[in-house]
Amino acid sequence: MTERVAERTSPVFLGKKTIAIVDDDEALLEGTSGFLEAMGYDVLAFGSGEAFLESPHKDRVDVLLTDINMPGMSGLDLQNVVRAQRPGIPVVMMTALRDDMLRQRAITGGARELLQKPILADDLIRCLEDV
Repeated sequence: MTERVAERTSPVFLGKKTIAIVDDDEALLEGTSGFLEAMGYDVLAFGSGEAFLESPHKDRVDVLLTDINMPGMSGLDLQNVVRAQRPGIPVVMMTALRDDMLRQRAITGGARELLQKPILADDLIRCLEDV
């Protein structure tokens, strides 16, 4: 399981949050993490929902960005656990699947947004700024 903690002592933009990214696609995880770090966010990257839940850093997360379709714990399952433990944390989900039922399940479960992969940089930043 992958966990990478990237911290910045002085963010590019003041008031930026700590974003946890959970995705089993290592290339997407690294690319999204690098992009958000360059935008001034603190980023915690995890290769699975289980790795996120086991992390001692999970309590400092301001926004959870998670893939839906992952081996083991799905993003929907992770959202349910996070909702029970920290009901106020915004959850943003992402998927390559185009499925209206999946979108409904994500939003009904409490996700603020379901982003379609490949995610456009402007859409990701807008979404994070909105939450």
